[in-house]
Amino acid sequence: MRALFTRQKALAERADALITQERTLLADLAAALERFGVDVAPADRKTLDETIAGIAELFLLVVAGEFNSGKSSFINTLVGETVMAEGVTPTTDRITVLRYGDEPAEKRTSAYLAERRQPAELLRNIAIVDTPGANAVIRQHEELTREFIPRADLVLFVTSADRPFTESERSFLELIRDWGKKVVIVINKADLLEPAEVDQVVAFVAEHAHTLFGFTPEIFPLSARGARRARAADDAAAFEASRFGAIEQYIAETLDAGERVRLKLLSPLGVAQRITDKYLTVVEDRLGTLTEDVAAIDNIDRQLDLFRDDVSQDFRYHRTEIDNLLNEFELRGIRFFDDTIRINNLPRLIRESDSVRAEFEDAVVADLPQQIDMRTQRLIDWIIDRNLKLWQSTTDHLRRERLSSRPAGMIGDIGGSFDYNRSQLIESVANQVGRVVDTYDREKESAAMAEEVRTAIGQTALVGTGAVGVGALLVVLAHTALLDVTGILAAGTAALAGLYLIPNKRRDLKHKLRERVAELRIQIIGTMQRQFDGELELMVQRVREAIAPYTRFIRAQREQLTELQGTFSDVDVAIATVRGEIERG
Repeated sequence: MRALFTRQKALAERADALITQERTLLADLAAALERFGVDVAPADRKTLDETIAGIAELFLLVVAGEFNSGKSSFINTLVGETVMAEGVTPTTDRITVLRYGDEPAEKRTSAYLAERRQPAELLRNIAIVDTPGANAVIRQHEELTREFIPRADLVLFVTSADRPFTESERSFLELIRDWGKKVVIVINKADLLEPAEVDQVVAFVAEHAHTLFGFTPEIFPLSARGARRARAADDAAAFEASRFGAIEQYIAETLDAGERVRLKLLSPLGVAQRITDKYLTVVEDRLGTLTEDVAAIDNIDRQLDLFRDDVSQDFRYHRTEIDNLLNEFELRGIRFFDDTIRINNLPRLIRESDSVRAEFEDAVVADLPQQIDMRTQRLIDWIIDRNLKLWQSTTDHLRRERLSSRPAGMIGDIGGSFDYNRSQLIESVANQVGRVVDTYDREKESAAMAEEVRTAIGQTALVGTGAVGVGALLVVLAHTALLDVTGILAAGTAALAGLYLIPNKRRDLKHKLRERVAELRIQIIGTMQRQFDGELELMVQRVREAIAPYTRFIRAQREQLTELQGTFSDVDVAIATVRGEIERG
């Protein structure tokens, strides 16, 4: 007796330790569902809450099956008293939990749930649940049975010998399997068949059950009504013929204290595994969707980078063109000074300064202002065109993502807020970007950018404030150079007796021209570089701002789902660990 007490105490202590572990992992799972948000099915929240609440309750034996399979008759025979109504029509309209009580009593705990107390010895260690038929006429009754299955520690599934393993029964047994419940199959009404036929039915049920579960569960053919009649008549032979004794022996011996504890501990793990697998699948499915979204965003980012590189490269090309034009301008000026600022041309330089200035503008400046303005405008038009193509490319990407935003990935009763929010967001961003493309006015955009460039260049130290064309600066330079020429010549003629200083003055003029061209190159190209860099970044920024809501959603969802994936995976590992400890005994 002392050894038995010691063993029971050790068993209780071990069970308490395992229950503590299970409560921890169930709490972690509940917290993960809370973070998952509105998409969690209410039934899953309810099931998990009930599992946590009932983790230390008495062993729960749930009797399920289709109506008219003899569930109530089976329970009455098992308990040894008529505690449930029997009939050929559906008589169980609610779930009834049978518990031990010193006196018979019943109370309704909800509209479809009752608790009945009965002074039956079997109920001291086991609570028995009678459920409405799995194929009940009233749909609510069947749903109640389905919702109660996760709470079961063991399911006794009752099927009728005259119509065993129907399609609806197979479907219901799938639910039991998916919740990870241990199931025992009772083939009732075996007295309707000949012994050889009973063996055939048992083989039939065993084959289909093995296909469904991957193993063959315990199967008990019997006659509950025959057993009751035999007991009432105190007919031992008839009771033996009913085969009811086998199920009683199974419950009494196989479901001893240790086995009941084992099944009781495994039951919450089955619930946790089902819910964890379900939402881990959803999380991974959504992460897969987000992977496509991230790829789309990365594609847009690559387009932005290519746009920036293309514009920068093209600007370098146009900058070289302008630099070459300035170099040619400088060379023409040097040649003009060499040909014009000569001793034998001195009288004409003094008498016809306006004519010389006109020759300088015609021969040196020529169409340089127009050439530079043309190349600048061509660059602006190219940038505007590339900007439009960038918006169009972004629109195309978003439209493709919008077409793939179908809530087909929804699993079971899980809500579709993720799919809906993603779809609506892509729709909104795509429409916004589409409106930019539809209202894009190339000429207006080009004119606006040209105005900004002219204003920026006009604010340089060369010409003071104001918006002028790039080429207009060359006119300013030409006039300045000619004033230098005529001014120096006039002063030299008045002050110098000898003309031997003319070569020195010519050299000074060419040096002055080189300085002014170098200054012009720095001012024009430097100002244009800064202006185009700013315009380029502004264009890229506008696209980024347009798709920012979509980008933020994707990144936030990926971060949250990755964290949830880790949590569900940790719970999955914890379930396997605790299950291993339980199975090792």
